[in-house]
Amino acid sequence: MKTLSYLSKGMEVLRAFTIENCEWGVRELAEHLGYPRSTVQMLLRTLAETGLLIQTPNRRYRLGWGTFELAGVFLAQLELRKVALPVMENLADSIGEIVHLGVLDLGQVIYVEKVEGRKSIPLITRLGLRYPAHCTGIGKILLAHNREKYEMKLALTPLTSKTIVDMKTLQEELAQIQNEGVAYDREEAVIGLTCIAAPIRDYTGKVVAGISISAPTIRFMQREKQWAQMIRQAAEEISEEMGFFRNANVFRKS
Repeated sequence: MKTLSYLSKGMEVLRAFTIENCEWGVRELAEHLGYPRSTVQMLLRTLAETGLLIQTPNRRYRLGWGTFELAGVFLAQLELRKVALPVMENLADSIGEIVHLGVLDLGQVIYVEKVEGRKSIPLITRLGLRYPAHCTGIGKILLAHNREKYEMKLALTPLTSKTIVDMKTLQEELAQIQNEGVAYDREEAVIGLTCIAAPIRDYTGKVVAGISISAPTIRFMQREKQWAQMIRQAAEEISEEMGFFRNANVFRKS
């Protein structure tokens, strides 16, 4: 049990390293986690010895190459990402905008792939980034197919003046999304940016991910109908590669 306790604490130490806090000293990390300084120092040294952390010349700690290697192994074995990437690249080339691939975890979207088109605008999205599900296209499409599991646990924090912050309004939109098969983020995460997303299914028919197009609102409005058709088609193509056959009423493992 003691070993398990230290393993749990070690995981908390690793999770403390984020984009905003990519470097920690022993004392400040101990204060952040609420652990004794001696415990944090021991954990940091152990993680550094394994290569998961590195110690800088000023005796602070950063993520090490070991974490990069683990991330590489995870991404390499992620079938969804491998299957989706060629479809995403073709879509981004065709429309010139950003295409995202995301999954749902604890009511948040995790972006697992991103392809930029020739006209795409800079966005802070990156692989591994978490974003509130209720104000993103991918998040809404995934919530719509996992309503019982997530919707009552969501904190509807506003990111813009257009973010949905009323649960009843969100529930009504999720029901509509289920019927229509696409979800929209109309400047709910970033003012001036609109997204449309469609669901990706595995061989069992379960919605496991979402794919989206993100573009400046003014360009989106000009091609909304066309892009809705294209995002549906891209999602269906990826789903078929994952083993899902909508019209055949049969499933196969890919």
